[in-house]
Amino acid sequence: MIDQLKDYFRLPSPKELAAKELENAQRKLLEALSAQEYAKRMADYHSDRIKRLTAYLKEEA
Repeated sequence: MIDQLKDYFRLPSPKELAAKELENAQRKLLEALSAQEYAKRMADYHSDRIKRLTAYLKEEA
């Protein structure tokens, strides 16, 4: 019981901190890549929409 408390309150080693930081960085990269993919697709969507609407307005003129 006492050993569990000691383990709970002990400072993590530099390796443990680095491993946690690496895991956090990998998660943040995945989030950023997902956001980038979403933004790219939304930009493509709006670009296609502009082309479609421009062509429609040229037809109507």
